[in-house]
Formats: sequence, structure tokens, C-alpha cells
Amino acid sequence: MAKKQFKIGECAIGGIIAVDINGQDIKVEALDYNSKKLVCHRTFNQLDFQQNVELYIDDYLNSLTTSYYAGKVLDWIKTKFKF
Repeated sequence: MAKKQFKIGECAIGGIIAVDINGQDIKVEALDYNSKKLVCHRTFNQLDFQQNVELYIDDYLNSLTTSYYAGKVLDWIKTKFKF
């Protein structure tokens, strides 16, 4: 189980991207920068998406923030989760 918050600021929806990896589930949340309230979230399960789970996560991250920060978050996910 691994958790991390990326405090991105105005370049991301809400300002904070939080990632929670628990077994086969990867939960990506957009949180409000000041109140830490949930803005939106999505849970990815490798069993549901088969081989394309990395693509779906990347696509969702790109909808939340810029491609630069999406790449940084995905790089961290790759260190903690084997696709």
C-alpha cells in the first residue's frame, strides 16, 4: 500500500493530485488545495483494464493536469506498481 499527494497548484484541477495504491487498485483523486475536499476521483483496477490500465491512468491524469505533471505522477506510480 502506497500513498502520495502531489501539490501541483493552479496547473491541476483542485490543486492536489492524490494517489492511493492498494493491491490491484489504483485510486487517483483531485483534491481542493485549501480545504483538501474531494473534487473528483477514479479508481483503476488492473483486472478490469487488462493490459491498458497504464494508458487509462495516463489519460485520466492528463485530464486533471498538464502532461508534464501527469508524467511525474505516472512515473511515481510505476515505481510502486507493476503493470
